[in-house]
Amino acid sequence: MKKIITTTTLLLNLCLIAQSKEDSIQFNKISTEILNNGKAYNELRDLTKNIGHRLSGSAAYEKSVQWAAQQLRDAGADKVWLQEVMIPVWERGKESLHIKTDTGKWKSLKMLSLGNSEGTGGKDVSGEIIMVKSMDEYEKLPPEKVKDKIVFFNYPFSQSYIETFKGYSDAAKYRTTAASLTAKKGGKFAIIRSLSSAFDDVPHTGAMRYQDDKKIPAVAIGSTTADELENLLKSQKVVAKLNSNCGMKGEKLSHSVIGEITGKKDKSVIVVGGHLDSWDVGEGAHDDGTGIVQSIEVLRTFKKLGIPNNHTIRVVCFANEENGVKGGIQYGKTAKENNEKHLFAIES
Repeated sequence: MKKIITTTTLLLNLCLIAQSKEDSIQFNKISTEILNNGKAYNELRDLTKNIGHRLSGSAAYEKSVQWAAQQLRDAGADKVWLQEVMIPVWERGKESLHIKTDTGKWKSLKMLSLGNSEGTGGKDVSGEIIMVKSMDEYEKLPPEKVKDKIVFFNYPFSQSYIETFKGYSDAAKYRTTAASLTAKKGGKFAIIRSLSSAFDDVPHTGAMRYQDDKKIPAVAIGSTTADELENLLKSQKVVAKLNSNCGMKGEKLSHSVIGEITGKKDKSVIVVGGHLDSWDVGEGAHDDGTGIVQSIEVLRTFKKLGIPNNHTIRVVCFANEENGVKGGIQYGKTAKENNEKHLFAIES
């Protein structure tokens, strides 16, 4: 499947090359080269297994910058360079979440702090859990019902979408706003149901943001853990206790990685790219290692087959997509300053 996606990306790029009767022959050469000699799988294995998670600001991310630059050189790029960008630095640290029911015993729950969330400073913060299943339900709660409580936003990922990303987009507002909504009514911290179509106890992190200066923690739990917590709350009072050390650690200078094949006709640019960073609790294969290696494969294939490109084909490995999008913002700013003409861009 990944090879098919990569081939499709290449074909889309070729649509802007001068059309001729030999196009179908060219397309066949491209697909044959990728299917027989493609490097994407091996590159993805190298990136995910030998470097692993690549959160912006981490040592692993800086290692991946050098890795991507070398891969682009090996693929035959005419030019490779690093684009400077200031990125936010967020660190997770140790964290734990426990609940206590009528039994009086504390039980540990699998959890992950949301990206960009502030923690508890290594101290225990506890309170009674109240559950809501929608934004409307939460908005109807008076502040006195929320004050000093832990708000559990148990909004399920909709299974009705054939295109599952629509379900993700639908639920994303709970992840991004839960902490600030809870803080406005005096709550201590927020728990959300993970944005996942799977039914398991695996928590998913992701970026959140604060809407004002009052910053309280936000954490995620897996879907089956959320169901279990909901069932407990139907019959009894449940207390939660959070201890976390996450938080923002300022900014630092980092880089996006760019490589290109210069256009034969003009300086117009076609961009193919993905983001090089990933969250800190996985290998970043799907999000977005595949996008990176597919983009490099575009450049490699054009160069290997000697396909004449009228316009510059540029591969961009963006920095800091996950928790700031600073790489994309900086790329756009620089392109505007340089008066570059972009025909289109494909992000995988």
